[in-house]
Amino acid sequence: MFVNNTLKNYIGKLLREFKVHGYVKPLSSFYTLDEWHDFVNEILECQKLGVDTRGGDLPNELKKTIFKYFKFQLIDQVERWDLLTRKNVLDFIEDFVNHRYWGITPEYSQYFEDISRLKFAYFYSRGDIEPYVLIDDEFTMQLYGTINNPKRLMHYTTEAGLVNLRKSIKTGHKFDISAYTVTHRPFFKASSNIVVTFIGNVKAGFRSDIKSIAIDNGERACNMHRLQYPGHDIDNICRDLDTCDGNVRTSLWNEYIATPIEILSIEHI
Repeated sequence: MFVNNTLKNYIGKLLREFKVHGYVKPLSSFYTLDEWHDFVNEILECQKLGVDTRGGDLPNELKKTIFKYFKFQLIDQVERWDLLTRKNVLDFIEDFVNHRYWGITPEYSQYFEDISRLKFAYFYSRGDIEPYVLIDDEFTMQLYGTINNPKRLMHYTTEAGLVNLRKSIKTGHKFDISAYTVTHRPFFKASSNIVVTFIGNVKAGFRSDIKSIAIDNGERACNMHRLQYPGHDIDNICRDLDTCDGNVRTSLWNEYIATPIEILSIEHI
């Protein structure tokens, strides 16, 4: 999806005002597997020359390459999280190049029609740097064969969030949000005491909380560690959007990533 700078800045402002859980991550951190392969090969060539990415004294060209792919993690996330250090990120890069990258296709290709066409990034969360896949039009097309998937959904929000949700629908500067149809437990943030029932265009459906994050172009990404699901008969992805509305085996809530189209009702709880 092409987003010009003006629209991108507007969406970013809305998302910041909306105080999206997990903060807003940059689209520029996401790459296809082929693009990650270019990065990996460049680092491997440097390793042959005796350069260790875990060290602080790196050649300028290597620094440029690392900053191209991991600038957000090295700058924004290190500054935001006390437990994350620059050394942690550099250690992850070494591990990613030598091991983790080579396991992506064997471990995750089972979930997608064509994993090579999707985009991936890595962000710090809960003590580790974890993999995320972008929920863009390609992701949606691989699941449903169409990007037109309207569905009646619900969404927890605050008063300020409701104002921004209405604004985004009215102006047409829409962004994707996390929604649900089934919940077995109160929402984890007490200040989100408004439930909005709305029609949303579903980008992806999941049987349980997928730990999604907001991206600065208005899309979202999901945590790849949560693609599996209790039991061995199904995974966490709902390829048929009518199958997500039953019991949730995790006793939490299901999760839809959707673009709001129309607000149907508002309930204060």
